Amino acid sequence: MTITPEGLPAWSRTADHSQYGGHVAKTNFQSQGVVNPRTDVGAEAIVRHASDTAAAVRTAEFAVITFLCNDGSPAVPTIESCQLMTGIASAPYAGDSPPTGFPSAARNGNGDVTFTFDTSYEDDYSIAEDFAPTQADTSASGATFAHATYVISGQTVRVRVWDAAGVALADRRVTLTVW
Repeated sequence: MTITPEGLPAWSRTADHSQYGGHVAKTNFQSQGVVNPRTDVGAEAIVRHASDTAAAVRTAEFAVITFLCNDGSPAVPTIESCQLMTGIASAPYAGDSPPTGFPSAARNGNGDVTFTFDTSYEDDYSIAEDFAPTQADTSASGATFAHATYVISGQTVRVRVWDAAGVALADRRVTLTVW
């Protein structure tokens, strides 16, 4: 027998404790404590766990993407790692040919990449929910100073990489985190 959970996927940001088995009136059977506190879980523990789970889900990132700007011989960026709430791309892919359900990426110029996310994603139980990026964080790596910035517009997140003088940097590895 399979159980399909109630409620929306985590990226809806509307999860509350009741979707994870918590209820303010939950009590132990006949108001008795657990038989063996080392192995059994009481109603109080379930309610606390449900509340903590809901809080963690509301703040978890939707995507963590590490990519390489291919600017030396201009080409689409290479997505080296893509971890979504809906799945993980275990092999690198070209930004213009993402696996199903993963964001695409386009090169705009040196150190300038735009990611496009789908408007809706499905969880493991085939429950779909809309998604729109609301916040992001970026970090660039390399031997010299680099500053990565982002701009969110609808379903896209544009990432730019600059040096201390404000000059666009080419061929940088960047990590983008999206909520």
